[in-house]
Amino acid sequence: MTTEIFLVRHGQPVLQNALLGSTDSPLSELGWLQLNESFSKLVEIDSIVSSSLSRCASFAQNFAEENDVNLIIDGAWRECHFGQWDGQSYQQLHQKYPQQVSQFFSDPDQFPPPGGESLKAFSERVEKALKNLVMQHSGQRIAVVTHAGVIRTLVAWCLKMDYASGLHFRRFAVDYASITHLSIYQDDKFYPQLLGLNQRPELAEVTV
Repeated sequence: MTTEIFLVRHGQPVLQNALLGSTDSPLSELGWLQLNESFSKLVEIDSIVSSSLSRCASFAQNFAEENDVNLIIDGAWRECHFGQWDGQSYQQLHQKYPQQVSQFFSDPDQFPPPGGESLKAFSERVEKALKNLVMQHSGQRIAVVTHAGVIRTLVAWCLKMDYASGLHFRRFAVDYASITHLSIYQDDKFYPQLLGLNQRPELAEVTV
């Protein structure tokens, strides 16, 4: 049985140019427009799954109500928690902790933010969330409104990239409201294929 997963990054949030993990910034007006455009390209969606953070969940709830689609809000699809650095601007972080921030961006596995979620724990959480979703909704077409870190991790899982290397955070873009399409065949194992990466709406802006 093959399950189609459409990973949709949230649109532009109000809080920008910041290390935005568990900090709950809502969508900007442009962010809503971006997601509306992206979802206009998705057809015959059986269920919509969302991170519990408002920049994902608010749109997902609205879309599900308007289109009579099954909705699942699941905290396992949240972005990585960046501890004491979460929600701070990149400019502030580079000014306050230049060496630590440089180490984190070059090797996030070995140098996580103070009090933050480890890369290993985050990767395991996200991989488990995907496998549970496929097992529980096998054969469906599912849109997942989530975050850049989550999407990068699942692309890395699909391509058998080493999570600890952190390369999936540097080698490809995941822009606001972009769609990444995974097709997953499951019997005794999972057999994923990456069918589309970072498919952007016309309103999207290039982001890191």
